[in-house]
Amino acid sequence: MTSNQSTVENAKEKLDRWLKDGITTSGGKLPSERELGELLGIKRMTLRQALLNLEAESKIFRKDRKGWFVTQPRFNYSPELSASFQRAALEQGREPSWGFTEKSRISDFPEMVAPLTTVTASDELYRVTGWGALEGHKVFYHETFINPVVAPGFIDQLENQSFSTVWEQVYKKETVVKKLVFKPVRMPGDISKFIGGSAGMPAILIEKHRADRDGNIVQIDLEYWRFEAVDLFINL
Repeated sequence: MTSNQSTVENAKEKLDRWLKDGITTSGGKLPSERELGELLGIKRMTLRQALLNLEAESKIFRKDRKGWFVTQPRFNYSPELSASFQRAALEQGREPSWGFTEKSRISDFPEMVAPLTTVTASDELYRVTGWGALEGHKVFYHETFINPVVAPGFIDQLENQSFSTVWEQVYKKETVVKKLVFKPVRMPGDISKFIGGSAGMPAILIEKHRADRDGNIVQIDLEYWRFEAVDLFINL
């Protein structure tokens, strides 16, 4: 190990002990890098590398232009279930919030959502974007696509209801998850900026296909999760 590596590791251990002592609570903001360096007697460049190492271990996370924060407890997410993010979070004793950012009708859509037009042809799709947060920290961003021929007026029905509720109550369709794809990705710049991170930050992309009783794909969700915010599990 080089002298520099040893110095960074020592700085990381100092920061780790400081976090374990509970000086800053879960989700709380750390002092500025200048203040941290003075408190712990660590040089700026060494401190920055130590912070990046702790970020890689999911112990802290960054918000663009807002500084460093202590990682919150991970959200336990079972994406094959129909429970809404809000209900699942409340069941885990968390404080969820969520909202939509755009509801539109588009003709230029990604190839991965083409299964929506396989059974019922359409040159356009509904696109709904939104976000979810825990204790005030945004943890994921989503894009949802629906065929307007299958569910005319769907985006006009969405207010504070979940997608599954609209399917069941308005369109009399029960939906189930038919396909799940998990990918480690670098979060696109516009999404990472919206969620409060830096461009290219590591994320988990969940591609979710929902089908009706006949097995026809009626909704595709693309969810970008902060990698330190979630634990994924499947019930077998």
